[in-house]
Amino acid sequence: MAAVGDALREHMPADQVPLVETARSLAQGAFRQRSDSFDRENRFPTENYDDLYRSGLLALMVPKAYGGAGADAITYVGVLSEIAKGCAATGLTFNMHCAIIDFLSQIASEEQKRRYYGEIVNEGAILASITSEPANSFRDVFKVKTAIETDGDGFRLTGRKGWGSLSTAARYYFTWSRLKPSASIQEGLLNVMVPAAREGVIVVDDWDTVGMRATASNSIDFDNVRIEPGEVIGAPGVLLTKDLSFWSLGYTAVYVGIAEAAFDYCVAYGREQLKLFEPGSAQAVRVQRQVGQMSMILEGARRATSQLALMRGRLDPVELSYILNQAKYLATEAAVSIAQAGMRMLGGSSLNRSLPMQQFLRDAQAGLVMPPANDRCIETVGGIALGIEAKTVAFS
Repeated sequence: MAAVGDALREHMPADQVPLVETARSLAQGAFRQRSDSFDRENRFPTENYDDLYRSGLLALMVPKAYGGAGADAITYVGVLSEIAKGCAATGLTFNMHCAIIDFLSQIASEEQKRRYYGEIVNEGAILASITSEPANSFRDVFKVKTAIETDGDGFRLTGRKGWGSLSTAARYYFTWSRLKPSASIQEGLLNVMVPAAREGVIVVDDWDTVGMRATASNSIDFDNVRIEPGEVIGAPGVLLTKDLSFWSLGYTAVYVGIAEAAFDYCVAYGREQLKLFEPGSAQAVRVQRQVGQMSMILEGARRATSQLALMRGRLDPVELSYILNQAKYLATEAAVSIAQAGMRMLGGSSLNRSLPMQQFLRDAQAGLVMPPANDRCIETVGGIALGIEAKTVAFS
């Protein structure tokens, strides 16, 4: 019955265990208290990020050599699941920030690492992953339409990106585009780090959703934006040869965190309800059954999440894809299922916005369609089990 962060504790380096405790303290205190107002106001959780910076967690994934905490995947899952229990939008956007730190570790130059890591550690800079496009879906073959072409010693970037989480808070936008001309995406996928304040960058105020409202996932237009040579991250196509599993590792941790938050609320509610009923009465047994069913759903998601965190660095790409898609699917489905069950358990009061269950459910719904979408997860796992080539994400 241990939360993911507690279950993984024995596998964490001793100096990283306090990071999980710090995340838990912030999440169950200030983050939980602020979550409703961020949701109601459709506003980015700036205050939470200030806390993340002051606590050192903003640099959680920055290597120790550059002044960060240098957390491993196990600690990361523990920290992120705790953050998401307090504020799902903070957890989801924090995963985007940390994913870019991970990508930089794989493909950035030494000079770029010193620059961007230094700004995170010393100035609280936030990085955004701006890769999705409105007319495309990771559910199918993703066709990169944002274009980039040479301009003297640099480049010019043009196109629209969608679902740009952290759009109003990030100092830099990590984005990819198709280099013109290029014969294939393997030759032409170019990654750049765009300063958010650069001329030609336009944040479109179009994020008004049912769930994950505080992620500030607005569309972003790049209108002939100048890209300097030092802002190109890695060679064309190189990212496609690297490990991109960090995104989904984080998504899994976020949604298992939501599932745990909903479950904890239901357990507390159920204990209060039992005080009103005779032991062994039909009403008491009903409460036991409701909590028991939720517990079994949650336990499957917790075990899959823990296995992914423990095994991520020790599997070949096919094996990793198999357990990653399983874990992401189980975590998101658990979050939705437990929040739905919680709505039924609470009855009509669950519709009151003063109670968090309705927000747990609205935020959880986003996980069903976040890449890899759960339908894609099922197909990928089935394909691998059958010995068929199955990719979580495909590009063209």
